[in-house]
Amino acid sequence: MGLWILEDRHLSRVPGTSVFSDDPNAAAVSAYDGLDLSKLKHGSGRNSHIVLVPQPSDDPNDPLNWPQWKKHMVFFVLVYGTVICGALGPLVSADLVGIAAELDRSISAIARALGSALVLALAFATVAWSVLSVKIGKRPVFLASTLLMLAGSVISGFTNDYNTLVGSRILQGVGQAVLEFLVGASIADIYFTHERGVPVALWNLALLDGINVTPPISGQVITALGWRWCFRIFAISCGVLFILQVFCMPETTYQRAPIAATSEPLRDAQSTERKSDDDVRVDDGEKRESPTGSVINSSSAIPAKKTYLQELSVWNGVYPDTPSVMTLLWRPVIACFTPVCLWAGLLYGVAITWLVLIATSVAQIFSAPPYSFTPSSIGLTYMSPFIGALLAALLCGPLTDFAARRMSKANQGIFEPEFRLVLVIFYAFFGALGFFGWGLSAQAQDPWIGPVVFFGCINFGITIGCSAAIGYVVDAHRQSADSALGAVIFFKNIFSFIITLFINDWFSARGTLNVFGIVGGVTLFTCLLTIPMYIYGKRARSWIHRTMHFDENETMAIAH
Repeated sequence: MGLWILEDRHLSRVPGTSVFSDDPNAAAVSAYDGLDLSKLKHGSGRNSHIVLVPQPSDDPNDPLNWPQWKKHMVFFVLVYGTVICGALGPLVSADLVGIAAELDRSISAIARALGSALVLALAFATVAWSVLSVKIGKRPVFLASTLLMLAGSVISGFTNDYNTLVGSRILQGVGQAVLEFLVGASIADIYFTHERGVPVALWNLALLDGINVTPPISGQVITALGWRWCFRIFAISCGVLFILQVFCMPETTYQRAPIAATSEPLRDAQSTERKSDDDVRVDDGEKRESPTGSVINSSSAIPAKKTYLQELSVWNGVYPDTPSVMTLLWRPVIACFTPVCLWAGLLYGVAITWLVLIATSVAQIFSAPPYSFTPSSIGLTYMSPFIGALLAALLCGPLTDFAARRMSKANQGIFEPEFRLVLVIFYAFFGALGFFGWGLSAQAQDPWIGPVVFFGCINFGITIGCSAAIGYVVDAHRQSADSALGAVIFFKNIFSFIITLFINDWFSARGTLNVFGIVGGVTLFTCLLTIPMYIYGKRARSWIHRTMHFDENETMAIAH
């Protein structure tokens, strides 16, 4: 038992467990165990010593073979869409009280229209869109979802009816779902493993910017023009996104031939890039040996490079060799019941739900005496959580590397994914401190700086805790990362929907101090569940590897 992690009784090599190494080819050694790395494709220029993971094909239309400027262009569109995705939730949260008065509804009803309807649509749309993206590719899914988000925003921007507002938020949620889960997979489509560090960090930062910078901006818009103009401006942003997606974001889904069809090492437990990700160059009609001595036959020539107009095609047909629709729908359901997804669903789902809860309470607390803030001033209070989340995002990488290095050294050079879980300590401390402090300071009606600082502490802790949880899910579900993440996101959205249904009634009945005292206690409880997850995590990973086999047609996921 290394560092209190129990050893597995079934597998000698549990997926995720590896020798800690600073070697830039460590990923290739793990992915292509048993193959001669010198015969595989390498990077160019200063990266010529790096074995490419995944191995690109010789097809010029393979997204991995695109020039860097084209990859960065697609990534820019993805980042812009991510900012929009983050902005939609809190778009008019600074004016809940004003909207309720204008539409002659209770604050609880408005919270359900703006929050509950959105997250419920997100939950079920995520599953449906994920199936479609596997069957028909990502480009038509991105375009259709943006149009739905655009239509919903236009309706919200001109409605005077509560029920219409609810319907428009459902449309927005269905559209937003794609930008919540498919961006990470798209990054994996176009960048090699050694190139993904900066794009993933920028993607995380874009999501944080969208969530936390929107209220200060929308607060100014609400004060000057009214809350409907927030939706109208958002609709314009969606229109710009749609144009960029049409002209600057070709299809990134690509099916590659196996590097060695008869090679068993590719099915090794440590493989993170499956057979669909690897191939070798083969000329038309030529027989050629793979690095392991396997002979691969090619019956077709390398395709010609598509023209720009051909790349603009929205429909590329149904992708062959993909599972049935029912199989794809069933995968996240199965993944929900794995030990790691149950734990991560609680930790991640509860944490994100608390952000929804506190966003709702901000408008109620600061719009009432003694603060009596205008919508623009309420929006400015979100600068504190933005700074907290930004600091956490900058620290996550170095903290994870430090923990991995030190704990692997203490574990005789062996890295265990459970080492990620020590970062949950930050969430336990700063999250609980923030929630208890927020409840106490808001109840006592302390000067505004008090609750605002605690608001920042909450976001700092949640960002680090969620990053650790999602990273561990990907490590534990090497063969089924997409399904596992889909399960966690689905759980998060369902939990958020349930909480937003009665959140305002809860505030009215129990008061801010009582509510956030309970929230702080639940936060500590979910963090304490990390202790058994840490101890039994290696055995859980072994069980997942032995019982879940989704890897044959699964895309590699990246999560923040």
